[in-house]
Amino acid sequence: MYNIAIIEDCPVLRKEFSEFFQYSEKIDCVLAVDTVEKFVKFHRDFLKIDLVLLDIILYDKSGIDGIPLIRQRIPESKIIIFSVLDDEEALLQALSYGVTGFLNKNISPAELETKLVFALENNENPLSPVAARHLVNYFQPTAITSQWDLSTQEHSIMRMIADGMSYQAIADLLSMSINGVRYHVKNIYKQLKINSRQQLKRFLNQRKSQEN
Repeated sequence: MYNIAIIEDCPVLRKEFSEFFQYSEKIDCVLAVDTVEKFVKFHRDFLKIDLVLLDIILYDKSGIDGIPLIRQRIPESKIIIFSVLDDEEALLQALSYGVTGFLNKNISPAELETKLVFALENNENPLSPVAARHLVNYFQPTAITSQWDLSTQEHSIMRMIADGMSYQAIADLLSMSINGVRYHVKNIYKQLKINSRQQLKRFLNQRKSQEN
């Protein structure tokens, strides 16, 4: 049996999903609250939460901003965004904070259960179709890739570094070691003749301005 928590400010949805999991044979909802602050307040180690379902918009606040607080309490657990908001900026910001999935609320409780069980049993990171398309577009190689002899993977890492993602978050997303990320970052900096994240951001901004 896997233990999950739900952070959702809509009382109807919170009740619907938490009650559904009461009858599940594989998932138990051990905590259902409407804010990240309440999650932190009521969380206890003995709950052994394997996964958190987190809405993005919580009483006009961004649930994404609360991810570091959740991570402090349960650093090894999965955090999956569960929202009607499927825009690229929110997805990338959430990934930079270490979320492990992004699902849209337009699925049924039974379908949600299937996706969560599969993610937990297979250590997968579920993505809605729209979120997956955002990632594909995000990782599309640009002229920089060929001009500076960067691999497709290094292009992806370059984008994530410039967007502020940590080495660990990049390693988790690309299923590689943190030393592997460091190796690629070193090569990116060497090829572009820079030596910091700030210089990389300036470099990409200048390139974007030139292209426009």
